Amino acid sequence: MGYVKNLVLLVLYLLVGIGILMVILSSYSQSGISNSSTSKSVVYLENGVSGVVTINDPFLNRNTTVNIIFYPLDSGSGFVVSKDGYIITAMHVVGDLDALNNQTIKTMDNADIQRYLERAAVTEYLLNLNPQLSSELHASNSGLLGSALDANSTTEILRQQNLISVVSSEQVIKVKFPNSTENLNASLIDAGNSEADQDVALIKINSNNSNYIPLSISSENPSIFQNLRIYGYPITTNETNNYTQNSNINTSVATGFVTSKTFKSGTNPQEFNSNLLYDNIINFLMLIFDSQAPNNISSVYYGTNARTHEGFSGGPVVNNANNVMGILVFSVNSDNQLQNKFKLTSSLFLAPKYIIDICKRNNVSINVVWPNIFQIYFLYNSWRIEKRIYHNNIIFLKRNYYLYFVKHCYNE
Repeated sequence: MGYVKNLVLLVLYLLVGIGILMVILSSYSQSGISNSSTSKSVVYLENGVSGVVTINDPFLNRNTTVNIIFYPLDSGSGFVVSKDGYIITAMHVVGDLDALNNQTIKTMDNADIQRYLERAAVTEYLLNLNPQLSSELHASNSGLLGSALDANSTTEILRQQNLISVVSSEQVIKVKFPNSTENLNASLIDAGNSEADQDVALIKINSNNSNYIPLSISSENPSIFQNLRIYGYPITTNETNNYTQNSNINTSVATGFVTSKTFKSGTNPQEFNSNLLYDNIINFLMLIFDSQAPNNISSVYYGTNARTHEGFSGGPVVNNANNVMGILVFSVNSDNQLQNKFKLTSSLFLAPKYIIDICKRNNVSINVVWPNIFQIYFLYNSWRIEKRIYHNNIIFLKRNYYLYFVKHCYNE
């Protein structure tokens, strides 16, 4: 019985130790405005649509052509990886916003772009030409007076009645550098495997400029308690920041440590529930023992206590050498301040290998930093020590369980 008691006490000590560790790590998480050299390569992104739409108003008996120059859907961050203007960001920043709201990630196809453009045109039409159209459509369809539909519902009715058509449409990605008033256009080049939840995308600035300042990519996987900084442009209101207006912008930075490791194979909010103590412990142990993905379609994510906010998505996670060690994709925030205090993981970022893979697949020349011979020797010996400790711990648990079993049977 004494062995069971010792094991229970060991588990309790471990839980208390991790709890204390959470408090200590949370106190080391900071954020603020950045003026470092790294921030010069971090860009603000806006994903939107543009095009021409024709609306047939049955109540005014007229056709109207609505020209949408740029309609923003979402915003985020990204970072330059090559001198000729290739940028890495998160797929969901430049992807389908409706899909993201349904907890999946995907790029926009032509049908998606047209759907968003129709909504933008109807919104413009209602604001400037016929504000009564939505209530008139609602009344003609339901017989109810005095109520109006939102722009999305109005668009759907116009589409069902063949009263709206798209003449031309395209996705537009706006790029803006810090301390600059210039707005640049970019094109989506490639994206990660959405089924494996590879939340990464490669875009290219539509310019012949070859003097952009790229960030270097680390080839090493993050390690436990490794210092890091995350750069991005947090959204401070319920709307987009409108940084694409003629005003200078500044990059924000959040600091912290690597605290956990997890795997994802399809966006699922339950897998991101880092408010639970159980999830914190399991993901913490996965990082310590460098667990491998359970299957070939799972993507590797790392957790950090660095507190980020909406708008940081797509921004770089860098180490002390200013080399990129991942892409920020998810902020785990809660309205409960106590929960925020007792969390090992406040943000999740995608492993650096996916940056290297997507650039290699598209023949984009980037600077990858590989460990030197001394680092390789150190990492190899660290792996041997960790493996031996893990092996000894398993033997210790098996031995104690065996002794308890023999003693229990003997007493019987």
